[in-house]
Amino acid sequence: MKLWLLIPCFWVSAVAAVDVIFVDAQQQQGVRSPTLSFCQARFYEEDDGRLYCNWAVNFRYACFVWWPTNKVIPAGAKLSEPEVVGKCGNGEPVYKLHHY
Repeated sequence: MKLWLLIPCFWVSAVAAVDVIFVDAQQQQGVRSPTLSFCQARFYEEDDGRLYCNWAVNFRYACFVWWPTNKVIPAGAKLSEPEVVGKCGNGEPVYKLHHY
């Protein structure tokens, strides 16, 4: 067996382990990346420092989720105000929200 073929495998696994440790450390420190969420305008509601809506991961899913979800976004996590990015087939406007 050629041992020199195993060296790249060990190197890749060592680099992957370091990457996992780094990502895990970021999550424990509360470092979060900005994200986008989409929802129908009729479900959007700001109440007591919280944002409620039928949050979805993209425009298409926002049109197919016909009820508010359990996901609540803190109002302080907003990076921008909701903006209309289009309409569903039934004419309902869809908001895009950039937040943490």
